[in-house]
Amino acid sequence: MSEEDTNKIIEIILILVLPPLAIWFHDRACTGQVCLNILLCFIFWIPAMVHALWYCFMRK
Repeated sequence: MSEEDTNKIIEIILILVLPPLAIWFHDRACTGQVCLNILLCFIFWIPAMVHALWYCFMRK
């Protein structure tokens, strides 16, 4: 298993547990996307998970 595969597994686990931390782990920086995800967590957990999933795996 390569380091990239390991990072993907860690990101999936973090998306399920703490979505903002998954985005931070993906970028290794506190960006506006992390702040947006924290706001989504306060509103409702599911949108934060969807946003983190999109940010980590679906956007280019």
